Amino acid sequence: MRIDARDIAGSGVLRHAAMVADDPNEDDFEHYAWRLAHSLFDMALPSLIGPLRLPAFYLPADRTGVMHAHSVVVSALIESAATTAGIRPPAPTPLLSGVLADFLEQLIEIAASGPRAHLGPRDHGAGARIEEVILRGAVEIDRAMRTGSPRFTYRPAGWKRDPLPLMNASSMVSELAPVVLYLRHVVTRHNLLIVEEPESHLHPAIQVEFTRQLAALVRRGIRVIVTTHSEWLLEELANIVRRSELPEDDAPALRPDQVGAWLFKDRRNGSVVSEIGLDNSGLYPSGFDDVAAALHNEWADIASRIENAR
Repeated sequence: MRIDARDIAGSGVLRHAAMVADDPNEDDFEHYAWRLAHSLFDMALPSLIGPLRLPAFYLPADRTGVMHAHSVVVSALIESAATTAGIRPPAPTPLLSGVLADFLEQLIEIAASGPRAHLGPRDHGAGARIEEVILRGAVEIDRAMRTGSPRFTYRPAGWKRDPLPLMNASSMVSELAPVVLYLRHVVTRHNLLIVEEPESHLHPAIQVEFTRQLAALVRRGIRVIVTTHSEWLLEELANIVRRSELPEDDAPALRPDQVGAWLFKDRRNGSVVSEIGLDNSGLYPSGFDDVAAALHNEWADIASRIENAR
């Protein structure tokens, strides 16, 4: 946050300070001193809580379905708006949950008007990198032929024909398309990007690569929060943190103070949340390996029983 003389004068600090200096009456001194302290606090508070007031953008877990439904919803809205009153009543629009409604509204705004200028410059390279190394193609916005409404499409690298509607692309493309769109049109440096279940519809190798791209976003100044059940994501995150101990490395690295991990454990009356750090093996103790060990032990038991039954 930048503070200049106009900000200070506008907050009343200079005005109150002058009143204290011009009025030596001791009865009034305590009153004006309190007002001066109050004004100083009002001026400092935005600096203290500024990061909490910055824009945050949430990508829900079922974003693929919303991406597929986007063109249908937009077409229905356009058709409803064009309906002549008294001839054909507009069809009722089903209600969405608050999170999904906000997400859909943001997508409609992106498709209709493009970048939001008041948010400042965006880092187009962040989304382009995901397109290049993961999607191997470009997420685009064009117009539907029948209604002229905006829609999201995917053009594979080297594709010479018309781009594919997202519903005709792979689920991986639909899953990562909103991330690319948000980075290209909405999210700026110091914003908060929340991605729920980033591993959804992604092959384990792609989960690892996407984790690296999320780390690259942090290095670009974008704050990132994810919720995950992916062992591969956590293991790659641990590698990213450990990699910061190397003098030089081409892969993205983050210092331990740039990463936080919290484990949610089920309890009878809810969940207990605890912060976890890297253990002696250099991994986050998530408990995912306990599931793998149990599955292996079960496999060994089944194999032993089959052998004994022969």
